[in-house]
Amino acid sequence: MRSDEIIARPGARLRPRARRVEAIASGTEGESSVGEMRKVYRGRDIEVSFDLDICIHIGECLRGERNVFKLDRRPWALPDAGEADEVARVVELCPSGALLYKRMDGGQEERCDRPTRMTPIRDGPLLVTGEIEVKREDGTVETLPRATLCRCGQSEHKPFCDNQHLAIKFRAPGSPF
Repeated sequence: MRSDEIIARPGARLRPRARRVEAIASGTEGESSVGEMRKVYRGRDIEVSFDLDICIHIGECLRGERNVFKLDRRPWALPDAGEADEVARVVELCPSGALLYKRMDGGQEERCDRPTRMTPIRDGPLLVTGEIEVKREDGTVETLPRATLCRCGQSEHKPFCDNQHLAIKFRAPGSPF
């Protein structure tokens, strides 16, 4: 079966999550607010989605599973070119949350039950992992398993990092990435 590229409509939810505003559970499902368009690459066993607006181009995907993720090919992501478990492992290496996955084969979904951790990256964003809720500038709330948040104040996709810190030569202490 060939992988198909699907463009999800804005507001499409890959999997339901509880929406909370100001850390109070309301029990209602939230709508995705990540990016204008999230591209979905559907495979037989796993579906991978990508949001260019929040990608910080670290390249973990390109180093991790070279048959699945190739920049010089269209579509650039072919989930069926690798084993679903390995594709999931590589997607979870994406620090920004730009890559997410949904298992179609009943395999383990990404767990968000680990403690929330925030790590400032030297001269870069704040790396956040765990079940995190991010309130966007327009007031919508998104729950993600990981994200890179702007520390320099110059991102055009606040609160997410968009690498503007590189252009302005932002300097701040933190861990190496």
